[in-house]
Amino acid sequence: MRPLEILHDDDSFVAVNKPAGFSTVSERWDHQAPCLIDLLWDLWKQKDPEALKPHVVHRLDKQTSGVILFARNGSAQSHLRQQFMNREVQKRYGALVSDLPSPARGTSIFHVDENPARPGSMRFQSDGKECVTDYRVLEAFRDHSWVEASPSTGRTHQIRMVMAKLKTPCVCDPLYGDGESLFLSSFKKGYRPRKSTVERPLLGRLGLHALSISVLHPVTNQPITIEADFPKDLRATLRQLRRWSRV
Repeated sequence: MRPLEILHDDDSFVAVNKPAGFSTVSERWDHQAPCLIDLLWDLWKQKDPEALKPHVVHRLDKQTSGVILFARNGSAQSHLRQQFMNREVQKRYGALVSDLPSPARGTSIFHVDENPARPGSMRFQSDGKECVTDYRVLEAFRDHSWVEASPSTGRTHQIRMVMAKLKTPCVCDPLYGDGESLFLSSFKKGYRPRKSTVERPLLGRLGLHALSISVLHPVTNQPITIEADFPKDLRATLRQLRRWSRV
């Protein structure tokens, strides 16, 4: 486990570049697995043994990487959460998806609720909660696209469902896509791994990254934008797609 990448830190809140594979908080079915909030708390306690636990502001899916915020106190938590509830937070995600969304740019609006037939997932439901997302294709490859998505609502799995509704699900999405890992051999013509080795996937987790969040600071009320660089797996995948899978 590499040290957490802290993107912003002051007396009000902290922004972290979340690694894929960690839940935001402890999952009720697996209390033994490390979660992001506890990792951050352990980091704080190294400097101050009496440090209080971080306050949750919002969440990211376990396999999603990117910028996430935690408040240092209840006042900051309330201020930031209210911005999310009022749809005042500007969020940008990058999604690696299968095929090419059509149209390549637009606003997706639909309604969802929890899927009782598949706990932990969502379903399209006409009388459910509204999801509004602007999206645009940034790069097109032969069988994949790199898409920027900006949700104005904050529903569970919203970006994943947008891509699924466009029939271009996020790569490696086990709920709304095929869940299959992405291998270099799938798009580099003539590529064969060495006989003595087993090919490892370029990307073996959900192809979704929280690029940036813009909020008003809880104390100064001034706008602040925090960005998160790509993790190694996603950066390497895009590099190989640009090299071997250009349209």
